[in-house]
Amino acid sequence: MKKILLAVIAIVIALSAITLAMTWAGKTQKEVVGLTPEQVRWFTPPYYNDGRQRAQLFGDSSKGGAWVDRVKIPSGKRVLAHTHPQDELVTVIEGTWYLGTGERFDSAKLKGYPAGSFIVIPAGVPHFVAAKEGSVIVQLSGSEVFRTDYLER
Repeated sequence: MKKILLAVIAIVIALSAITLAMTWAGKTQKEVVGLTPEQVRWFTPPYYNDGRQRAQLFGDSSKGGAWVDRVKIPSGKRVLAHTHPQDELVTVIEGTWYLGTGERFDSAKLKGYPAGSFIVIPAGVPHFVAAKEGSVIVQLSGSEVFRTDYLER
């Protein structure tokens, strides 16, 4: 009986050591993850009904934690006035992104931000956007669940 118990304990210790070694190895091995533009996977979330597409590059903006997404807006499209409960951090990747502030879409208030621009829209600030001449790709990032509250329908 003692021999069986000792054998079981030895097996448990050996398996624990192997599991620990595998866990440790997995945490110390780092590898670069990169995406070319062709590898970005665009999709249309159910809440987009205006031709926009989204791509999750890192994390999941619908679950929180650190995340990075891209949004593609087709030429001539606009996003009506809305707010976000968190700061919105925007980098324009491609095209010119037009942004205006206010509770109603007003094309006279739009200001163009060309590719390479970075914009911070503070939490709760009503704003609207458009892609006037050509499609636009913007990159959004954050660390909590991304939510949009529309003021216009």
